Amino acid sequence: MRKYIYIIDASSIIEMKDRYPANTFPSVWKNMEKLFKDGRLIAPDEVKEELLDDELKKWIRNKKKMFIKPDLEQIKMVKEILEKNPFLAKPEKPGGPNADPWIIAFAMVLKNKEKQSLFSSKEYIVVTEESKLKSNRIPAVAKNYGIESINLKELFQKEGWRF
Repeated sequence: MRKYIYIIDASSIIEMKDRYPANTFPSVWKNMEKLFKDGRLIAPDEVKEELLDDELKKWIRNKKKMFIKPDLEQIKMVKEILEKNPFLAKPEKPGGPNADPWIIAFAMVLKNKEKQSLFSSKEYIVVTEESKLKSNRIPAVAKNYGIESINLKELFQKEGWRF
């Protein structure tokens, strides 16, 4: 059976807070917490830096294992991605982090490591609220590298969650 590992973008964490507030949709948060505890909800460390909201900072406080520091392979992959897709660097973003290329690189490195395993059972999927219709966003670039991207609603459906 395929095991989905979700690499989540800040946009989806922010969307979760805004669209599915914990006090109204506690089961969404409980299910996401379970994904985290099972090691199936992860993100590159740069995503954490984009979460500026106090409520989200509080939620991620005990989730240090969710945010992975980049290794040399990821750094190399980010450079490659940005050479082909410089728009992902978002230089107009004032002083803020640019997690987008890191999310794609993280998924690619994990996917490549999984391919080397004889018993491959994991699938790495990017979760973002960015539009799939725009060529300069995470979904289009991820697709070019063979990485699936979905939004929160699609994650809920993939996991079979009902609310």
